[in-house]
Amino acid sequence: MPQRNGEHNMYIEKLVITFLLTLTIFTMTLQAQSTSSNQNNNQKPKEADSEMLAAKEQERGTINQADADKRSGTRTLEDLEQLLIKQSEEIRLLRQQLQEQSERIKQLEQKEAISPHSSSGRNSKEENIASAMAVTGQQEQLGAQRIAAVEKAQQRLEEQVRKIGGPFRFGGDFRLRLDTITRSSQVLADGTRLPGVQNVRGRYRLRFNFDADINPQISFHGQIATGPINNGLTMDQDFTATIVRHPFFISEAWIDYHPNKSFSIQGGRVQGVFADNSRFLFDDDVRFNGFNEKFVHTFKTPALKLRSMELRAGQYFFSNPNVAIIREGDPISRTGAEIGTRARASQMFHQGILLNQTLSENVEQQIGTDIQLFRNPSQIALASTSEGVALIVEPGLGLRLSGPVTGAGNAVTTPGGALYTARNFQVARLTYSLNHKGIGDRRLPLSFNVQLARNVSASFERDALLAALSLGQTRERGNWRILYLFSIKGANSMISQLTDDDLGTGTGVNLRAHHLRFDIALAKGIVFQNLFFFQNELRSSSQFPGFFVPLGAFTPLQFRFQQQLAFSF
Repeated sequence: MPQRNGEHNMYIEKLVITFLLTLTIFTMTLQAQSTSSNQNNNQKPKEADSEMLAAKEQERGTINQADADKRSGTRTLEDLEQLLIKQSEEIRLLRQQLQEQSERIKQLEQKEAISPHSSSGRNSKEENIASAMAVTGQQEQLGAQRIAAVEKAQQRLEEQVRKIGGPFRFGGDFRLRLDTITRSSQVLADGTRLPGVQNVRGRYRLRFNFDADINPQISFHGQIATGPINNGLTMDQDFTATIVRHPFFISEAWIDYHPNKSFSIQGGRVQGVFADNSRFLFDDDVRFNGFNEKFVHTFKTPALKLRSMELRAGQYFFSNPNVAIIREGDPISRTGAEIGTRARASQMFHQGILLNQTLSENVEQQIGTDIQLFRNPSQIALASTSEGVALIVEPGLGLRLSGPVTGAGNAVTTPGGALYTARNFQVARLTYSLNHKGIGDRRLPLSFNVQLARNVSASFERDALLAALSLGQTRERGNWRILYLFSIKGANSMISQLTDDDLGTGTGVNLRAHHLRFDIALAKGIVFQNLFFFQNELRSSSQFPGFFVPLGAFTPLQFRFQQQLAFSF
């Protein structure tokens, strides 16, 4: 009762206070109305001022509300991140406890199996085992609940990020490089001198990726990157051009349709369907305009330890010359096109198969074969001439370039010509990889790769070889990796404008090269890399009929050193 009387008194006091406030407001209103008749002449300016003040207050309130919403979103993300970290640690401890319980059960079972006991002792052991198994079951159930909570929190975090950043996911990398190329001069048999090379330069590369899932079956990927526009073999930008700003270009842009886990198709500006960053078939910066298809079949019951089989195919377009009738003297006629016919496009069709095997818990291997079929490949050589770049490249860009496309190195029928010595390019390849997940106490990954290629449309200098051995990785701070690679590429084996330009400096083919690399991770996402290249040419011009190459066998040893810091974000 005393409590109810107190509440009643408080209620009466509130009513009295409310009545007094209402009376005061009513009195002030009457006073304002009585004086308003004397202020009619000045009312309009004051009303305008009050409206401006009200608008400013409303705008300030809107801004403050937006800032509050952002701070609220930031706090929500921080809370979710802390929750994920806390629950992940709890799951780790639970798993550790489960492992300890499992080891304890195994020890009890082993003791029971080894030594005979009385029935009472045996019953006691069985009770201990049953008790331990019951505890383990409870902990497993608790662990499953914790995992479900973490997954739910992660889903909430992803939804919050999606609301803030929209449908896109962003990432990229930045690289600072010191690039050194040296080669001594050489006096040739005819008395002329081949000039030496000494080029030391600073370079950088910036790539920005953005991805989005349109729906569960369709996704988009895009990338913009630095680099000279007439060089498709690098995204590096030299420290030059005084203080002029460097451009950004579209490097990748494709739609990926994947109705299920086994099949996917891409269309746009895509990576090669067999891209592996091995420096063999294609440079790792090369992108193609066209389509990729991939079908993966996973064996439910592996035969011969086969884990999966991949069928891959790619169709790429290099040119679309708008020449209705080829006439004598047209630049396109230099590619061997027939006079009086229509100029056809240059294309490549790349298809093959990969077999993946699991030999043991730590050892896997991959065996594959593929073939590249080119159509009108000499148009690529034409783009590396001053006449051809205006026909093949510039109309598609809408720009006048500073020079032809770089990367020439194949044998051509005339010096500086645009007709390859090889009749065509039909490049068949065989590849084999052996990978070990980790050896030694530090569990260092070990991989070996060998690749053989032959241009079956050429009769000489048509073979290529690559062998590489890698040890280590650079995922975490203190990790390191060392790589050795050896390669031979004949002058007619593959198209120089598409293959690696570091392994082959000045020419992508007609070479024998050794490559040594050492990387060390300074922190997660920061790697210090050192790359060494030793290059010799194989053949000289005129060693075969209609055989002319930019650099001959007399060229002295060429050395290239790259030291760089790579940042991933």
